[in-house]
Amino acid sequence: MSDSAVGNKAGRILRICIINPKFNPSIWSNDYAIDLYGGPVRCNNLTGCLATLAGLADPRHQIRIIDENVEEIAYDELRGYDVIGVTGMIVQRWHMYRILEAVRGLGAQIVVGGPLVTCDEPAFENRCDAVFIGEAETTWPAYLEDIAAGRPTLKRYVQTARSDMTKIPKPRLDLIKSERYRVASIQFSRGCPFQCEFCDIIVTFGRVPRMKTAAQVIAELQDVVDAGFRNCFLVDDNFIGNKREARKLLEAIAEWQKTLPRPLLLATEASINLADAPDLLDLMRAASLNRVFVGIETPNLASLKETRKTQNLKGDSLVAKVRRIRDAGLTLTSGFIVGFDEDTPEIFEAQYQFIHDSAIALPSIGILAPLPTTPLYDRLAAEGRLYPEDPACAFEPKQMTREQLKAGHRALIERVFDPDAFFERAFRAQREQRRADTSRYQSRGTVVGARAAIGQARIWARLMRAIAGKGYWSLIPAYRRAQHANRALGDRALPPAEFLALCLAHWHIYCMSRGPQDSIYLEPGPPAQHAA
Repeated sequence: MSDSAVGNKAGRILRICIINPKFNPSIWSNDYAIDLYGGPVRCNNLTGCLATLAGLADPRHQIRIIDENVEEIAYDELRGYDVIGVTGMIVQRWHMYRILEAVRGLGAQIVVGGPLVTCDEPAFENRCDAVFIGEAETTWPAYLEDIAAGRPTLKRYVQTARSDMTKIPKPRLDLIKSERYRVASIQFSRGCPFQCEFCDIIVTFGRVPRMKTAAQVIAELQDVVDAGFRNCFLVDDNFIGNKREARKLLEAIAEWQKTLPRPLLLATEASINLADAPDLLDLMRAASLNRVFVGIETPNLASLKETRKTQNLKGDSLVAKVRRIRDAGLTLTSGFIVGFDEDTPEIFEAQYQFIHDSAIALPSIGILAPLPTTPLYDRLAAEGRLYPEDPACAFEPKQMTREQLKAGHRALIERVFDPDAFFERAFRAQREQRRADTSRYQSRGTVVGARAAIGQARIWARLMRAIAGKGYWSLIPAYRRAQHANRALGDRALPPAEFLALCLAHWHIYCMSRGPQDSIYLEPGPPAQHAA
């Protein structure tokens, strides 16, 4: 079957169900805090591929989206569907297997796509009827039309060319239970110009970034607002992979934001060389993009060289770059990795000191993960150092044992997220930020509305009950100390709602850090939007 089959849309109307498996808790999931907020929200981030996949199908088909992160799967209701598609990332592996087993025998064609099957195709042999490897903007709709027309289909689909981002239809946000998510997600570009050894992005999406037009992105952002979202993540592999196009988009977003009663708050991820582009930083703030994730990985320069993350070696120090991004008015979160070949047991102290010195309140700290299809995986396989039996540390480190690496990782996380250390970093960053973020302080000097105050009091009460339920009594005086420290910031103090959100973010990670070893794997980046 050729990609051109997508143009042939004769045939019956299909019933299609797209399923997103549950995620395990991570730094991004906020699981332990979600219920404390109250209301209908059940998941922090909307996985962007769900609405994207629905948008690729012909509108005549009946499409249902089930996200296990916000609702239970009623398998009996899936009888009579023509196609059941399951998508997922590596961290969703075991939930994908469970779902695929459960949907057998329902009479539908079972298909799988996404990052996991793309990098570990053999794991899905005999688990489904067809797999989609890599991007699927042409193969997925073509497959559906072949099913509708009664034509033969394949067991394996791979696009003959990378997707043209300018031709991707709008995501079907109308099929999403938007009230159950805190943050929407859309995608501007795919691909990254760098070549980090551990990253599968350049394998899947390439090193030449491909972009949507500014008009496409604005239209998608308007749908996000119309769906009721107040926050949106631009889930790019590297938002500034093409700086010229990023500038154009930010200028367009800044103008569009002026048409809204209140700005849509945006966040994204970018490489550290963002710090060397002051015009981009200014445009981000003008576009109400107030948060950015940066992959720092390690202060060990030898490890950065080893893993080919050369963009982090250029110019002045990483700490100086972090401060420039923060001084531009952006909140910065960062990813860190331990376990590189150049890492000795001293790396844990070095990582702690860097995180402390740079005042990064919410670092994501993970053990190096050799992902299939990456150069790292191939190298470790050739050296006989892979250890897939251990999900927490799937390789043999070079200068320490696996047990030393896992123990050091756990101790580092517990130390970094000790409440006093966490809040000290957060408030020091707030105090040192040179450029005032006026949008965050518009309510200063005004009386907090009674309804808002009551809502916050209820959340505090739920948090205190949760602390008591787990027996983490030391957190109560720690949060009180933090409250006093916040007030001492004077004009820079966080408003009550933001301070509460900071405490809830800490509560979530603190609970994770006290769980089993497997539960404290903190992914080195935000959940990615994937094409299939």
